[in-house]
Parts: sequence; structure tokens; C-alpha cells
Amino acid sequence: MGIGLKLVRAMEEWLMNNGAHYTFLATEKNNVASKNLFTAKCNYKNLSSLTIFVQPISFAMELGISQDIKVEKLNIRQAISLYDNKLKGKDLYFTDIDAILKEKLSLGTWVFYFKQDEWIGLHSEDEDEDIISTVPPSWAMFSIWNSCEAYKIDIKKPHYPLKLFHEILSHARDKILPCLKNIIPICDYSIEKPFGFLFLYGIHGEGENVGELMKCAWSLASRLGEDIKDCKMIITELGVSDPMIKHVPHASSKSRIDDLWYFKKVNGSSINDENELAMMGELENVVVDPRDF
Repeated sequence: MGIGLKLVRAMEEWLMNNGAHYTFLATEKNNVASKNLFTAKCNYKNLSSLTIFVQPISFAMELGISQDIKVEKLNIRQAISLYDNKLKGKDLYFTDIDAILKEKLSLGTWVFYFKQDEWIGLHSEDEDEDIISTVPPSWAMFSIWNSCEAYKIDIKKPHYPLKLFHEILSHARDKILPCLKNIIPICDYSIEKPFGFLFLYGIHGEGENVGELMKCAWSLASRLGEDIKDCKMIITELGVSDPMIKHVPHASSKSRIDDLWYFKKVNGSSINDENELAMMGELENVVVDPRDF
């Protein structure tokens, strides 16, 4: 039994011992070895295809925020109301959005719309005020998760016995995440200093001009990241059929990774749940849980 298979089996055993009913795994689309391990040897089934976007803060700051755009931070009640109304129809959605938004790692939820438009009810002190039916013609929203406080990425330069691994890792970094070359320089003692990132989740927008609003959203996230120690980049992940994927600002310094999600039932008495999920086909429009990234 190979190391990879042993790791998967050990993980599944731990999950079952802790009461999990399903296990989910992710890998890059071009990682043939991992895909074969998950599907051929471990009987995982394809759940969804997504794209990860990585943008260095230094570039995103250059996008700026137009003076014609209004930026407002929602309270948690408003954010829950909008998310439940706008995102519940997706193939995969949070069952505990309130818990996520109340987490200390969640920095908040923002909406963006043009100043010439009104959003009646957004500033009302009446909790029963309807903000759903009064949304502007074009608007966008997202929430920010401070992954810097959860963990930091730190890849040390190994000694001679692991020199080949170091070279391979450096090559992979340059190929998959070219933006990192301009963020964290390679030195004699480490490939990268410890760094973190902000994760954008719950991205949604409507209207003809939502693309312009999304540029503003990325700029806002970058400005917030500038004030967070060791934060070097902005990351988000969207399903391949998410309408917002075409509105992610494009730049030569932005990297993208095609991601695949797999699942398998590992516990529980029902024998039909896994078949029901499989019959649904691949989930193409999903909401990514920031706690899982």
C-alpha cells in the first residue's frame, strides 16, 4: 500500500470515528496521480469543478475604487437575509451561514452599487424593512475571511538531502502561482517568509454593470489586506458555472487553478444517500465554505 493510499485510509478512519457521514477531497484538475488514487483506488466520485483565483495585493490596489460607486458594510442580519434569498438556489449552499458570518475570522460583508441608484431599506432601523425587493439595478456583494489569523504558509528551504524536492517545489510555484514571484522573494534560507491571505466568499451580483462593481470589490479587499500583518494576496474560489466567474477582474499577475472536488459516503445507515448525490450529476454552481479552504 502506497503512502498516498495509507493517508487517505487513515483520514477516513479518523472521520468515521468522529461521526462523519461523508468525506470530501480536492485536487488540481491536471493531477492525474491524485485523481486515479481517489477514483480508482478509493472509490470517490466527482462532486464539482471549480476555479481558484489568486491575486497579489499590490496589483489589486491599483484597480482603485470609483467615486461613482457606493460601498457599504452590512450588519449580520442583513447579510444573512441577502444570502438566504440570493444563494440558497445554488447546487451547494451553507446550512449555517449565520455561524460563519459570526465567526471572528469573518471580517464582514459588503455591498457595492452606484451612487445614482438608491437602495431603500438598507439604512432603515426597522428590522422588518425589506432590502430584497429594493435592490438597485446593478449591485454586488461578498464577505471576507481572514485566513491570516487561521494559518500562514511557510515553506522552508531544506538541506541537501531534500534539494531535489526544493527545486521541484520552486518550479511548481513558478508554474502554478507566478504571482508569488513578485510577492515574496527567494532568499538563502527560505523559499518564502510566512504569509497569509484574505479569502473572498459568498460572491454574488446582479445587473448589467456588475463587472465594474467587482473591480471595486477586489480593490476594497486589497485595502483591508494592506492593514493585516503578513497578508500578501487575495484568493477566491468559484464553481465553473457560477455567473460571477466571468466578472473576476483579469490581470497578467492573477493566477488560476482548476480544482476538482470528490466525495464518498463513509458512515451512516442509509444506503441511498450516496446514489442520490451521484444521480444529481456534477454540481457546477456552488458556494465555497471559507472554513474548508
